[in-house]
Amino acid sequence: MSSPASSQSTHSCETDAPEKSIEDSVLDAARSCILEHGVRRTTLAEIARRAEVSRPTVYRRWTDTRAVVSSLLTREISALIPSFDATASGREQIVSAVGEAADRIRIHPLFVKILRSDSDVLATYILHRLGTSQSLIIDTLTSLVVVGQRDSSIRPGDPTTLATMLLLMVQSAVQSAEMVSERIPGAEVMHQMAYAVDAYLRPRSA
Repeated sequence: MSSPASSQSTHSCETDAPEKSIEDSVLDAARSCILEHGVRRTTLAEIARRAEVSRPTVYRRWTDTRAVVSSLLTREISALIPSFDATASGREQIVSAVGEAADRIRIHPLFVKILRSDSDVLATYILHRLGTSQSLIIDTLTSLVVVGQRDSSIRPGDPTTLATMLLLMVQSAVQSAEMVSERIPGAEVMHQMAYAVDAYLRPRSA
């Protein structure tokens, strides 16, 4: 016979699991809609239909399509952030991680679609405010900068400031790679960006 605590825990798991499943279903549906039609022609009604949930279910979680897109971008970008080794050089990890993640984002189907058909969606996060995924990246980079400063592979400076500048450098390279593609291949842009990141973080004596 299960204890009250055990029953409560089981009940919690049973109620939590469907919530996650619904959110993923809605975000998967939104991804499908955006890849097919773009953000402007994607509606909450169509997202709900594809997710096979009611419209009120979607409205309870997101106020509008842009809110769903924001959650979707956060999920997709978060999945591209690599894991890190606390025993390795902080600078080497950052250079490797930003090069790898930036290149993945650059060719990610969702990012490419939004950049080409609905660039104003991305402009919101470039010009006006930080998105959840951007804040997550800054926090992750800040922790790695601290590691790098402790192992002397990264120059002195406020870790959050350095991490924020890294985001701006990488973000600019990723979003502008297609613009210069006739002169420099996208992969080479990412390679040069990683070199710039390394030079930015390297101590003067290194």
